[in-house]
Amino acid sequence: MGALLSNSTGVKNTANGAFALFSNISGDYNTATGVEALSSNTFGNDKTATGTEALELNTEGFGNTADGNSALVENTTGSSNIANGFGALFNMTL
Repeated sequence: MGALLSNSTGVKNTANGAFALFSNISGDYNTATGVEALSSNTFGNDKTATGTEALELNTEGFGNTADGNSALVENTTGSSNIANGFGALFNMTL
């Protein structure tokens, strides 16, 4: 339901879960597993989000990995971050 709904030119993306990678337009090589995982991503590349709301608000960052519900949830444009566990780096924005 809604996974990769907005994708137009993005390639090699995987989305599993309601609204996973929902806003992706041209981001490439992203993997989102979980409800709303990476749902705000538009142009960011090389990201992995596993868990409900993992990297939910990230739009343009690259190279992020979030494993756990709400991990890196408030990260918007930060890059090269790794968060493991429930709510890990919840407020991290860089």
